[in-house]
Amino acid sequence: MASSFHSCGVCDLRLITNPCIVWCTECDEGLCKECHEHHRLSKASRNHSAIPFTDYQKLPTDVLKISQYCSKHNKKFEMFCQKHERPCCSKCIVDAHKECRDIVDLDDVIKNYETPNALSEIEKTLVEVAENLQTIRKHQQDNASTLKTKRKEIEKEINKTRMEISNHLDKLQEDLMKQLYAVEEKENLKINQLLSALEKKEKEVADCQRNITNIKQHATNLQMFLSVKQIEEDVSSKDKFLYSLFEGDDLNQHFLEYVINGAFQKIMSDIKSFGEVHIEEQPADIVLSRNKAKEAQIIVPIVQSRSFNNINLKINKTINLQGNWIYGCCMLPDGRFVFTYNREGKLKVFNDQGSKEFEMKIPCGAFDLVYISNDNTLVVTSGESGKQCLSIVDLKKRKIKKTISLSSDNYGMVLKDNQLIYSAFNKGLRMINLDNESLTDIIREEMPTEGYTAIFKDNIYHTNRINNTVTCYNLQGERQWTFQNESVLKDPLGIDVDNDGNLYVAGIHSNNVVIISNDGQMYRELLAAGVGFRYPIALRYYGHKKQLLVANIHDEARLFDLI
Repeated sequence: MASSFHSCGVCDLRLITNPCIVWCTECDEGLCKECHEHHRLSKASRNHSAIPFTDYQKLPTDVLKISQYCSKHNKKFEMFCQKHERPCCSKCIVDAHKECRDIVDLDDVIKNYETPNALSEIEKTLVEVAENLQTIRKHQQDNASTLKTKRKEIEKEINKTRMEISNHLDKLQEDLMKQLYAVEEKENLKINQLLSALEKKEKEVADCQRNITNIKQHATNLQMFLSVKQIEEDVSSKDKFLYSLFEGDDLNQHFLEYVINGAFQKIMSDIKSFGEVHIEEQPADIVLSRNKAKEAQIIVPIVQSRSFNNINLKINKTINLQGNWIYGCCMLPDGRFVFTYNREGKLKVFNDQGSKEFEMKIPCGAFDLVYISNDNTLVVTSGESGKQCLSIVDLKKRKIKKTISLSSDNYGMVLKDNQLIYSAFNKGLRMINLDNESLTDIIREEMPTEGYTAIFKDNIYHTNRINNTVTCYNLQGERQWTFQNESVLKDPLGIDVDNDGNLYVAGIHSNNVVIISNDGQMYRELLAAGVGFRYPIALRYYGHKKQLLVANIHDEARLFDLI
């Protein structure tokens, strides 16, 4: 907003300071009361439009900055170039618009342009926008409220589950304690019985010892002779009792031992979390108000790339993979190649000439991989290794940077805006945000193992080796089309797409690579089985170099130039 005080432009030239009371839009300057009188009566300016300066100050800042004079030539705008849609002064026409034919008088443009109607339409649109913003804001507030409510429900469910587990463990503990006391009591009973017998024998031995002492002191020789036999038999029986204890198992020492149920150890080693919390995403059920009549929509048919039937491949180089069971491949920006070795659980990096640079173990398993340029990392899926997770590899440090746990096996994947879309076997097709690890279900129908994915604009492509199909879905999970022709494509696995939306699919048991048009209607065999080209499984297309990398499941990969 302009300052509340603005001096008169005419008085300024006379070195006099007087506040302006009106603003002449033609002269683009303020006038004091005296100058305004002269301005209003002067023949040259009597038709000029002047507004109170207080009203002029209410105009938006952007409007106040608009000048009627050309900033380059300092001359007033007089004409309008309809081709470039900009006002011009007389010098502008000579300098920059002498080739333009649609030069018209600026006053005529202003008179003919229905400014009030245009502003009225803009006002209506702004009302609509404001209403729609309020609708969206309320929708998001409701969404936040729903999240809070659902969070409380989940908290209750988690606490309930925790309580049920605790109660069950308490019951198991109580039963085990009862068993512990019962076992101890049983063993104590046996020990007490033995102690009682020992105490009895000890008393008998003591009596016998007293009797012998008395006999020796007071008995006659005849009495001593006759009693010795009886005493010997009595002592012998007690001695036999002792030996019977040693020969039997009554004197075995008993210990209480505890062996934990193996199921508990398995639970503690196998269960890594109490459960899983993720975000399920659904299209917003918002209806935006549209008062203006919709313009007729022109349906533009998909135009196939002219080069579809002329796409051919020329071998660039062959790479000795030095291993078997290769399932994933990619090419880095610097020209290096990376491959996954599924049964070894490794990835290997080769230089741009095809020589191996290094290899590293992937603990979670290695199936497919994608390169993320933002942080120079590789994301590796685990396949059906038994460990449901993603491994993020720091290429510079050559080590695992991070591991993300999942709730399903995971196979082929593709990157879209720092989100990974991956084939999740019995969970369908899923998308995970690498920033916050939130999950979104795209397709919930069960997918086969070893499914690969590709993406082009708003379409997702998925291979199904069981049904020998390639299916196109939109981002909402709606099926667009399915390609199936077992005479040309069997067991499709690796898939990628070029800049025109053409699909390249590896058929491992048809021993070929097939190109399919972006509407699924056209196809042809691009690479057939041949020497050194058997069982292709993975491929990647590189648009900036127009190259296709194809990896066999065993031994070899080839880089082709598209011609």
